[in-house]
Amino acid sequence: MLLIIAAAPLETTLLRKQLQNCQIEQLGAAQILSGSLHSQQVLLAHSGVSQTAMALQLTRLLERYSPRAVLLCGCGGSYPDSGLKNGDLAVASEEICGDLGVATENGFIPLEQLDIPQQPELVPVNQQSYPLQSELTDLACRVLPQSHFGPFVTVNCCSGHKTLSDELEYRTGGICESMEGAAAAQVCAEYRVPLLELRGISNPTGTRDPQQWDIKLGAEAAQQGLLEIIKHWPAKQD
Repeated sequence: MLLIIAAAPLETTLLRKQLQNCQIEQLGAAQILSGSLHSQQVLLAHSGVSQTAMALQLTRLLERYSPRAVLLCGCGGSYPDSGLKNGDLAVASEEICGDLGVATENGFIPLEQLDIPQQPELVPVNQQSYPLQSELTDLACRVLPQSHFGPFVTVNCCSGHKTLSDELEYRTGGICESMEGAAAAQVCAEYRVPLLELRGISNPTGTRDPQQWDIKLGAEAAQQGLLEIIKHWPAKQD
């Protein structure tokens, strides 16, 4: 079984329309859908927006179910030099915690570089980034040759002005910005479940101009890409 998760229902509209033999389960306050897509058994869930919401819901799911992989899809913002435009599809090579640390007059200091005593026997050592390159990303890039492959950046405060957008891109080398991916990567690493993250571009970062935003277009691009990957999912080996 594959677990598909997105922040908002808008990001799964096409998937839910194509879900066969759909059944509904309750998990906490949220409904979980189960069924099949291209003959693959799937669970489909929504986390809500933010890293906290994603971590909470995905942890609940992985405590109850044992999926072969987690597929995170949704929309995201493109950084200025990424070459991405609205409707393009991006695949994450890694997830970076973009604003986890301290902003100082001399620049940003990531949390992992702060002089905070850590005891790995008591709590996992903080990671600023989570590599995602795997057989799943190889599959995605093979099935979706038009997609862009690169680092994603997760933030609590999105870059709605040019200065912040440029700073985050320069510091991380990221191509796509969102508010949930790093949390999903951390949870999947803890549970040792493979994660594939696809995002359709809905807007450029650095602006709040509504004329430059198309959330529906970005969401549809991610879902269409995900459906193509599931269609070509390798048969399970005995």
